[in-house]
Amino acid sequence: MMVQFNEILRFIQIYIVQLSVGGILFILMAILILKRSTKKLNQIVAMFFISIASSTIVNVTYAPLRISAFVEFLNILAYFLFNWAMVCLLLLNLLILRSTKLINFKIQIAIIVIWTIILIGLFPIGLLDGVRIDETTNWRPVWNLPFLLYGLGTGFFCMAIPTIYYSIKVYNNLEVEKLEKRWRLFIAGMVFYYIIWAGISIVNFVAIEIVRTIWGGILLFSFSAIYILYYGIAKQLQE
Repeated sequence: MMVQFNEILRFIQIYIVQLSVGGILFILMAILILKRSTKKLNQIVAMFFISIASSTIVNVTYAPLRISAFVEFLNILAYFLFNWAMVCLLLLNLLILRSTKLINFKIQIAIIVIWTIILIGLFPIGLLDGVRIDETTNWRPVWNLPFLLYGLGTGFFCMAIPTIYYSIKVYNNLEVEKLEKRWRLFIAGMVFYYIIWAGISIVNFVAIEIVRTIWGGILLFSFSAIYILYYGIAKQLQE
């Protein structure tokens, strides 16, 4: 009975919540943002949603597959894309705080390239027993400690901490109440994104079925809550 419930919850989590909210809806958000304007800030916010949507689509794609090595590679790729979105949040904050004159195109590209190179490190670690998905894991991802520490460590220290720091600085510089309110929503949406990222990482390391079930319920809310990030900043960029 519990196995049946877990499978139903997994189906809802992957094909209804992730695909509809994290995939289709996020792509539509990106299109709406770029349709209004293609200026730099809009491009960065759109790329954030596209990166998460791409991660979700990869995750949905490999869910029904039963080729161990291929599924493991796709799981790492999905995690890579989800983590890559972090650089968009950092750049957005830097550009708002410092402007494009100080954070010029070369610096932006350098930050993106460095973060991409760091994330590429997930693949050798993951493919060398860092990620395991086969019949013994019930085709659920199971991560080892080195892969978990690399993913969380690089994400927290290179992206999450600096981004939160700069977000607070941006908020402190705002003087219009309406902008302050929207920026608080942006920060809240960003925090939900980090919760999903950290939660996915820890749950895949712990690899306990009851923990996956509880996390699946939390994810139903958290994934949808990223929408407030769109309301907080992306909608404002369209005005």
